[in-house]
Amino acid sequence: MMAEFKTHCKICNCRCGIIVTVEDGKVTRVVGDPDCKKNEGGLCVKGRAMLELVYDPDRLKQPLKKVGSSWQEIPWEQALEEIAAKLRALKESHGPEKLAVYRGLSTFSWLVTVYLKRFINIYGTPNMATNAALCVSSKGVSAKYSFGPGISTCGDFRNAKCILLFGTNPAVSGMHRSLRVMKDILRAKKEGARLIVVDPRRTETAEKADIYTTIRPGTDLALILGIINVIIENEWYDKEFVTNFTTGFEKLAKTCQPYTPAEVERITWVKQETIREIAYVFSHAESACADRREGIIQYEYGTQACRGLHILNAITGNIDIPGGLILQTNLFSPAGKLATKLTLGEQFKPAARPVAEGSPITHNIPSKFIDAILEEKPYPIKALVCFGGNPLLAWPNSTAVEAMLKKLELLVVVDLYLSETATFADYVLPAASFLEKTDLQAPDVALPKIVQLQQQVIAPLNGAKSEFRIIKELAEKMGYGEYFQESETELLDEILRTWGLSVDQLKENPSGIEFEPRPVGYYHQNPFPTPSGKIELYSDALAKLGLDPIPKYHEVAESPVSQPNLAKRFPLILITGNRLNAAYLSFTHNMPTLHGKIPENQVELHPETARERGITDGDLVIVSSPRGEIRLPAKLNPNVDPRVLVVPYGWGHHFNASWQLANSTPGANVNLLTNHKVVDKMSGMPDYKTALCQVAKA
Repeated sequence: MMAEFKTHCKICNCRCGIIVTVEDGKVTRVVGDPDCKKNEGGLCVKGRAMLELVYDPDRLKQPLKKVGSSWQEIPWEQALEEIAAKLRALKESHGPEKLAVYRGLSTFSWLVTVYLKRFINIYGTPNMATNAALCVSSKGVSAKYSFGPGISTCGDFRNAKCILLFGTNPAVSGMHRSLRVMKDILRAKKEGARLIVVDPRRTETAEKADIYTTIRPGTDLALILGIINVIIENEWYDKEFVTNFTTGFEKLAKTCQPYTPAEVERITWVKQETIREIAYVFSHAESACADRREGIIQYEYGTQACRGLHILNAITGNIDIPGGLILQTNLFSPAGKLATKLTLGEQFKPAARPVAEGSPITHNIPSKFIDAILEEKPYPIKALVCFGGNPLLAWPNSTAVEAMLKKLELLVVVDLYLSETATFADYVLPAASFLEKTDLQAPDVALPKIVQLQQQVIAPLNGAKSEFRIIKELAEKMGYGEYFQESETELLDEILRTWGLSVDQLKENPSGIEFEPRPVGYYHQNPFPTPSGKIELYSDALAKLGLDPIPKYHEVAESPVSQPNLAKRFPLILITGNRLNAAYLSFTHNMPTLHGKIPENQVELHPETARERGITDGDLVIVSSPRGEIRLPAKLNPNVDPRVLVVPYGWGHHFNASWQLANSTPGANVNLLTNHKVVDKMSGMPDYKTALCQVAKA
């Protein structure tokens, strides 16, 4: 029997529409869905290889229990009963706050988010963190304190006449969760748009730029403030828009005065004439949008850098207009009260404060768990349940993460594989892949924004269970069953109802529904959800929290300027986490097609940097930082700034993990070099982009 289903790929966050053919219970074909506006039938190499993940023989087949130093396969019933008993005992002997929960990127799910939050609320712990604080939290916090809560931002590249990109490579990364982004940029360029790219690497996107400049990692905000200063000084800003829609302009102008082109060049490596050119081209375009991704998000002052870009867009009148920065509804926010209701937040309020608080604003800081476990500050965490994450390879300072995992009294991991993190677990539970479960795609930001049903097309393989089902059944074992009565469809319907949608509507429109409650231009007719009702260039709320109300440039904790003596030993700057076409998270390294294209990670360095150290292409080298060292092959790349090294993350596999192909070329774990102690003071984002480092021939 053959059937076809429309759903979406979940290898990465682009969530491209796909058509899946199933014959006799097995997927036989997957192609891009031409009717899905997100990808228009296109699929990247990762998506085309998805069945290598779904039918990977290395996937877990049974729950595992660690007995001594060995693994024992046990039935689901036994696994859930034993975990529930240990969680009850933990709560009784130490208190509920001693449990922490982490939800990784591969498990992002509306259903899991609701049920997991509900579970910890009933249990009584405030300690839940997610991957958001490793990739997007700075973006969300900056929007909140510029435009108001519940708003996400996205550049309308297709209609822009000038596109300014900081720290992003959409030709590879699928920026803003869409495979269409680079296509939109190139279409805009054909129609006369100017593309400006700021990046320490001349990336595939930068090769298409009209203006390109390198920059010293961690100094993006200084450049942004310098551009703003030139625009204000020359009165190139949109006076009418500033008057009608912003507050704090006079304070902004005064704050930006010290950031002259000469001073900004000294700080950033960007030439004065380039600063002036960017300011002129951007401010004189009919429509323009300045946008960014992880390159300027993942460091100590990333939130304020994002705020700076919002301000640049605002003073040039490029907010909420075609071709400008679009303000989208964060779909979970209009459901804020519903989310509280769904997670039972109004019924169960934990007594303790979260250990992951790192600022007055956020407590979603996974790296704060490290200190809570190792140093028992502000109080000890005794147990961790990890859904779909691999902290040992993804969190900063892997040496500290490993020590953290070893100290836990209980570690439970839910994953498709026995990952590196899972090798330290007491129990490992096999999760279903995205083709084996029902869920919802409803992104916080994307153009176009598509709400689509993730359809289950085959039964879970090898006895695996969806995370939703695992939480539900564990809750029943804990005695919480009365609070977990909904089916997947019932819970999705309750979420969708907030937006005036339903599961039945999504089934009738399997390629997804384009959905944005507020059309472009909405905020030109309605107040912003800020205290002033306007875009807040100056934020009173941040001032009251003791944070910079207008972005100001500060040197990062570890830089050639802030630590010149350390820089004598480590004179280069390390960038981690750059996206690759044929790799994403760790599991993609075990997919034969992708592994064949990128078997392991390498360090990219400029030929001049290599020549000074006697390094040739392909040599095994040692990359070191104040925290440790790794060994990996050198890849000479003239497009990398000579003062910078670039290393992708997610590698560092070892034989104890279950992915055999990935283990055959393990690569190096770059997070042995990063620092978990340095986080963004507003969002809690770790610093993955500015560590001092050195490279030498092995």
